Amino acid sequence: MPSPQIIWSDPSQWIGCGVAFALAFPMLLLSLRSFRRRAALRAMPTTPIAGVFVGEVELKGRAKTPNPLTARLSGATVVLYNWTAEEHWTRTRQESYTDSKGRRQTRTVTYSGTETVAQGGESSLLLLDDATGIVQVLPEGAKLEAKRMLCKTVGRGDRMYYEHGPQRAVSGSNGLRTFTEHAIEVDAPLFVVGYAREREDIVDVEIASGGRKGTATADARPRMFLISTKDEDAVTWRFGAAAWGWLVVAALAPIVLLLVDVNRYQEERLAPWTAAAAGLALVVVWTVAWSIWTHNDLVDLRNRVLRGRSNIDVQLRRRHDLIEQFMGAVRGLRDYEASLQRVITEIRSQGELVDMASANARAVPVVPQLQILAEAIPNLKSSGSFLALQQALSDCERRIALARDEFNGTTAGFNTRVTTVPTSIIASLFGMRKGEFFAAEKFERTAPLVSPPAPAR
Repeated sequence: MPSPQIIWSDPSQWIGCGVAFALAFPMLLLSLRSFRRRAALRAMPTTPIAGVFVGEVELKGRAKTPNPLTARLSGATVVLYNWTAEEHWTRTRQESYTDSKGRRQTRTVTYSGTETVAQGGESSLLLLDDATGIVQVLPEGAKLEAKRMLCKTVGRGDRMYYEHGPQRAVSGSNGLRTFTEHAIEVDAPLFVVGYAREREDIVDVEIASGGRKGTATADARPRMFLISTKDEDAVTWRFGAAAWGWLVVAALAPIVLLLVDVNRYQEERLAPWTAAAAGLALVVVWTVAWSIWTHNDLVDLRNRVLRGRSNIDVQLRRRHDLIEQFMGAVRGLRDYEASLQRVITEIRSQGELVDMASANARAVPVVPQLQILAEAIPNLKSSGSFLALQQALSDCERRIALARDEFNGTTAGFNTRVTTVPTSIIASLFGMRKGEFFAAEKFERTAPLVSPPAPAR
């Protein structure tokens, strides 16, 4: 056997290398996309519904709807569902081929499969509910992972066969139909990743596939829009398994090419360099693409950290301004009621006057004072004002706590990415450092001291 040779001018070797690379490249991109999604889920904190701000969010809760539906096949109470009916068939056809002696022959080939003969579904308004609030979810454009409620294969003797399917059979029918139904049940736990945007009808947010048209965030899109009945760990694990699976499949292309080359050139020359070249090209492309996507993800995370800090500042400023306004209103109402009490005391004292001389001497015009006070502030219930102040303070503190938790969660995810290998390499190359957790720095970040106003004199 002659010694192995490498013939650089052989075009078949270059073609084989290109074919291996072309086959593996799409799988490589699928692997990178799955790795990216898994990293995004790991870094993104779960936000309570009451603390949702405009932007990409991750939520957990239970499915709710004001108008529950009844699933057609399973009869379960659901928010939305879809179903299909597939009929099994077996068909034959004549096929020509050339035998080993070069003669044309004919043979009968049997095929089997299924064909969708009926399908349908309904959907109602989808709401996500957790312990802090409720948010509307618009499932259009989402990857919907509903629960499989039913998967049943029946024959013509079963009532379901014709009740939910057509009377006419497909060509070559085996007399079997498989009915499948997927649904999101009412009160089912949901895991949602999407984009929070402002609603048009009320002052609130909704979860959708991106920003609303005509607004500043019209072009904003989340990295994924997912509505799943599985929990976060299951979704993350699935993305990881898909990423490694596609990577293994991509790596098989150079190996197959090498085996083909060995078989083809075993008597003339061995050309393992073609497989090595294809593999090296895949490694280079994967590394470059991974570096670019990792850098972009880190930039996005850093921007989310900055946005989270800005949200805290907004809420702290809101609390500072709101409390000052409420305190001024309560003080004014307190002083008003104190003045009213003085007027009433004067009226009562005048009603007790029995001596005309003393009455003339001590009487004052109180009716005009009453009219002025009533026109100025008609609400005389100061206790309600103090309750409103207390509720406003509680709401402010809750908003600040939620904004702080989101900021700290996002910062923790960013810090994990920039300090773990291999993303830490990209972070160090572009000067990205760990972020600091929330800490008060300015006067506006300090809660104003609120105490009941002193009684007016």
